[in-house]
Amino acid sequence: MSSTFHGLETAKRALHSQQAGLYTTGNNVANANTPGYTRQRINMQATEAYPSASMNRPRIPGQIGTGVTAGEVHRVRESFLDGQFRKESAKLGYYGTTSEALSRLEDLLNETGKDSTGISKVLGEFWQSLQDLSTHPENDGAREVVLQRGHAVADTFNYIYENIQTYREDLGLQMNTDKEAINSILKNIDALNKRIAEVEPLGFVPNNLYDERDLLVDELSKFMDIQVIKEDSHTNPTGAMEGIYKIMVGDIEVVNQSGYKELDITTDGDPEIVTGLSFGDNVVSIDQLPQGRLKSLIENYGYGSDDHDSYLKIMKQLDELANQFAKSINEAHQAGKTKDGSDGGLFFTEGDGAKGLKMLLENTDALAASKSGAVGESEQALEMADSFKDVITDYQKIIGKLGVDAQYANRQKANAATLQGSVDEKRLSVSTVSLDEEIMNMIKFQHAYNAAARNITVVDEMLDKIINGMGVVGR
Repeated sequence: MSSTFHGLETAKRALHSQQAGLYTTGNNVANANTPGYTRQRINMQATEAYPSASMNRPRIPGQIGTGVTAGEVHRVRESFLDGQFRKESAKLGYYGTTSEALSRLEDLLNETGKDSTGISKVLGEFWQSLQDLSTHPENDGAREVVLQRGHAVADTFNYIYENIQTYREDLGLQMNTDKEAINSILKNIDALNKRIAEVEPLGFVPNNLYDERDLLVDELSKFMDIQVIKEDSHTNPTGAMEGIYKIMVGDIEVVNQSGYKELDITTDGDPEIVTGLSFGDNVVSIDQLPQGRLKSLIENYGYGSDDHDSYLKIMKQLDELANQFAKSINEAHQAGKTKDGSDGGLFFTEGDGAKGLKMLLENTDALAASKSGAVGESEQALEMADSFKDVITDYQKIIGKLGVDAQYANRQKANAATLQGSVDEKRLSVSTVSLDEEIMNMIKFQHAYNAAARNITVVDEMLDKIINGMGVVGR
């Protein structure tokens, strides 16, 4: 039969286990507002019944329970939801950055709204001033308006181009900042992997280190789509032990048991473009780089021979438009005659792009609005107005495509944000601390502890009766 003190040992185990449950619940409550903290649960298990199944077991009917033991403290977390959240986070990083970049381009080009002051408006005003000149060719006021509107066209090309160039440089700075952030995260994840690999073989479950590592992985997923694979840090990890993380970017292991590979981005050329990207010795094709904030920055900054609708491509298109505009106007103006019958000269600088576009005419007498030089004849002014219609059409195509791309990026950003929010809500419902639930657990463990304490009192009374109350008959 079982020991006289069997019940006392069973109750003692219950006290210790319920006490551990209370401590774990208290830790959850204390960290309810800690970023990245995952709620913890203690794994309570029934201890082996008495007698154990063996050849020399006592011959008693059945088995008697021996109580409970508090096993490992594990995190309540769903790895599938973590993976979904990180994929949506990468999409949101990509489309969010693209949406912001294209929105900034739209603001710089300023072709929307009632108060637009972009290239379309100044080209339209310049065209209208030439129409007015054709009606009043001898009017010095009309001629002065043409010159002023010509200056406005050149200044607008200059201003918009320089602003786009400045923001493109900002994109380059953001790209380098993100590179440093990614390398810092990879380094910290590797350091946590090493600390976890040192602790787990000793039988400990470092939940706080797991939380810190998952928080870093979530942050890394904003920059690029990653795949996380758990690997054993030692032979046969058990229960709540999670091992180390192997992190994949495409086919490249950027973090593994051997360490981490540092990201490097190389740029070259004039204007400067991204010419290469690598993790350690592993070269990554930019086209094959998984979606994320980093890829969006590289695409908008410009890389390789294909500018991929980048800022650099818009700048080249503005250069081509400015050169086309200057050439068209110059040819039409040189074919005309001034008031004194002289041939018209160059109206704008030619071949210097949007940044170098300048007005060359300095006074109204140099304006060649006539085809024959006859007084009151202004046919050449109309030809000048007609000469850059193709420029306006081509520019409208650029603006239209930019608008379509921006709408698509905004729509994809909204979709990614919705999906990420939905997944995150589900993930948080599993892993975050609910104070209401913890209070219920606290009460549950408290009552179980009190019941175990009462059980000890009962067993103590039984033992007192056996020790002090038996064998005294007849005294």
